[in-house]
Amino acid sequence: MSHLYATAIIGCGALLVGLAATAPAQTTPRDAGVPTDGLILWIEAADRSTLTLEGDLVSAWASKAPGSQVVLRAQGDRRPKLTAPVGRGPHKAISFDGRNDILRHLGFGRRAREWTLIALLAPLRPARGAILSACPDGGNDFDPGLVVDLYESTARFDYLSVEGAGRQGGRMNQRNGATPFGVFTVVSVTRDDSQIRLHIDGVLEGVRSVSPAETVMQDIRIGARYYAEREVEFLKGELAEVLLYDRTLSEFERRGIEGPRIASQKQRKLGEEYGLAMAHKADRERMIPPRVIHRWPTVAAYVAAREDDDIEFGPALPIARLPVRRDLLQAIRLCMQCLNNSFDRDRDDEPFFYSNHRPDGTGRFHHSVNIGIPHVVGRCLLGNMAATLATELPFPPDGLAVLTRYLKSSFDNPDHLNSYIDPARDGARKVEMHNMREGLYGLWALMHTEQAVWARQKAAAMLRTLDRITDDQGRWSAALIQAAGMAERVEGAGVPNAARMVDPLLAVHRVTADPVALKLAGAYARAGLQELLTEEGHFTQWTRSSGHVHSITSALSGIVEFGLLTGDEDIVEGCVKAMQVGVPEYFSSWGWGDEVFPDHPADEVSRGEINQTGDVIRAALHLGAAAHAGYYELAERYLRSMLLPTQHTEETLRAFMRDNPQPNGDAERDVIARSAGGFSMQLPNDRMREGDWPIQTQDITSGAAHALAECWRHRVTFHGDTASVNLLLDYEGDGLRVTSALPLDGIINFRADKPLRLRIRKPGWVHTDTLGVTVNGVPRDLAIDEEYVGVGALAAGDEGSVRFAVPCRVECETVDGTSYTTTWLGNQIVDIRPRGSVSPLPF
Repeated sequence: MSHLYATAIIGCGALLVGLAATAPAQTTPRDAGVPTDGLILWIEAADRSTLTLEGDLVSAWASKAPGSQVVLRAQGDRRPKLTAPVGRGPHKAISFDGRNDILRHLGFGRRAREWTLIALLAPLRPARGAILSACPDGGNDFDPGLVVDLYESTARFDYLSVEGAGRQGGRMNQRNGATPFGVFTVVSVTRDDSQIRLHIDGVLEGVRSVSPAETVMQDIRIGARYYAEREVEFLKGELAEVLLYDRTLSEFERRGIEGPRIASQKQRKLGEEYGLAMAHKADRERMIPPRVIHRWPTVAAYVAAREDDDIEFGPALPIARLPVRRDLLQAIRLCMQCLNNSFDRDRDDEPFFYSNHRPDGTGRFHHSVNIGIPHVVGRCLLGNMAATLATELPFPPDGLAVLTRYLKSSFDNPDHLNSYIDPARDGARKVEMHNMREGLYGLWALMHTEQAVWARQKAAAMLRTLDRITDDQGRWSAALIQAAGMAERVEGAGVPNAARMVDPLLAVHRVTADPVALKLAGAYARAGLQELLTEEGHFTQWTRSSGHVHSITSALSGIVEFGLLTGDEDIVEGCVKAMQVGVPEYFSSWGWGDEVFPDHPADEVSRGEINQTGDVIRAALHLGAAAHAGYYELAERYLRSMLLPTQHTEETLRAFMRDNPQPNGDAERDVIARSAGGFSMQLPNDRMREGDWPIQTQDITSGAAHALAECWRHRVTFHGDTASVNLLLDYEGDGLRVTSALPLDGIINFRADKPLRLRIRKPGWVHTDTLGVTVNGVPRDLAIDEEYVGVGALAAGDEGSVRFAVPCRVECETVDGTSYTTTWLGNQIVDIRPRGSVSPLPF
């Protein structure tokens, strides 16, 4: 679309909005029961004259309150839809998709000590999000504005929180009942100087005490919240009507409005059926596997098609100039740089938790209390040590000294569990069990340093504490925790947090041979398999599994390893099912992984977390090493197409960020350079989202470093005198050199510097009839054994190549509800449409 054309559309849209705002409002049969005294906002979808539409998309919704010139406008393509809820209640409603739909009026300019909100809506699963929010210009809705929020309504409409002026405290559920999704419900909220009262369909449900305060409504939004300088928590559901008064209505007035809007039993039944149908539809359409649109047998054929304009899809750059990353060692080096460059010089080098991009384009580092020192420190030690052991890149001594000091302070308590000082409890130690995985990994890391004796002793003590509180089912028992005198300071003692520990328990067992480590690994693996996965391989509902995908996949990688180590075929089979069934429900084909479940209260659509991409890579490497070579293909695809491309570099950060010229302390100093090499909450097609967004998070960067290091180790493995090339990447060591021309050319060159036998993995996408093997320029007979091309015996000095055609394809795939068109050269994604807008992936 040209700029001129776009401007013309915007101009026409603005004219239509203006006409809608001044057109006489249509009356409805319910208008007679609506008092107009103090009515400052009244939007009704059934009143067609108040809507500006492009097809069924709502560009603007004008208030019909007497004398009002208020028009709520959409921005860009973030537009809800007009829908007809046939038989379910109101004649028309506006459908908000829960992703980014929003209507706003900036400059609403109202203030009120008391107010009443009445809304007619049908929440749909997952119904989290705000019905209405208001705030000062650039301020937060929770104070001194207002927000009416369905935050945790994920199974039924059973949660509604009202926050606002006077800082009443955090979220609080004022619902006592529950309404099925799809049913139109009348929500009435009244705030006076002492209380916030909630009525649902005319029935009083929850009351919250408040202090007198003036609510500031400079900006008003329908369908989302606004805080921390960005719009968040988008509504999923249908909104038919909203009335907002700058006074409290009498009971007679309120009931007069509610009565005609309360659904009949027949309407409720139809609404519930619709809600169930829409939930099933959303489940089916959220993740749709890739469908091939075009195929070409070779890269040359694909390039020729592009040059002849035979296709509409493809990279903007010539193929040979694509900035496809293959520099695995450099990526590991950058991770280590980031992990050792994020200490707070204003707070005795305490590690920061994450760095954030701010809406003004600058960055800032942040700390955390409960997930700061006891979590980040262990993670940084793990990422660095895994990288050092795999690549021999040195662990920077200054960083090691800082992290060692903080790990020791974290374990300085009689429980021998990593802990944090809780400022809300007068400096008492608290133990968050979500941090146990990271603490034990920190001890494992120090077992490879001069602190090995202390680390081994502390790990032994930690394991014995955990053993004391673990019951026969492999669960942390509340009764055993109470008996150990730890109940007041221990939180998060659930199976998901225990199952996360299988990985580090096995790592510690490999170093120390401590039988308690193996015992606990088995107990937590079996409990985790039962609690986190169904028999079919799906992840269990978030209320059981935690809904945090990284917690599940980090457990999965450990459980896979335990099953393979002990030869437990049932455990391995359960994990394979999870890789085949559960993983694709939360991961794209190129390796983007959802942060949390779509029905989790904390879900943000398309926000990922590179941690779980690394987890699945490591699980795949375990299975690949156990003669399931197809999983090496999965690991390499995720590595090439998501893990490497999403790493921030200083160059990519400076493309959309700037340094703060007047930093307020170390948290704002050199954020770009210190964040380079990091990873965080990537989107399927971008490293970042606009506005306030994490740049890099220490624990996530560590997870990436861990996976990169494991990929480095698994590139080539030796069994006796046989070398297996598992990942088709460059390699040099152990008397063998391998160079890969992928993804542009299907050429794997090799040279033996000592006598050995060589085999090279054959990717599943390679056609056998295009394969050829030469040694010293002489063709060899093709031998394929267990998905490997057998090169055979090589003498010192022998060199040759395996060659094959690289097929290309264009696919369409739906990821977290968005349809993407992708272009692939073999297992390397080289283009994605739509592109990200902030820091798109480098293809």
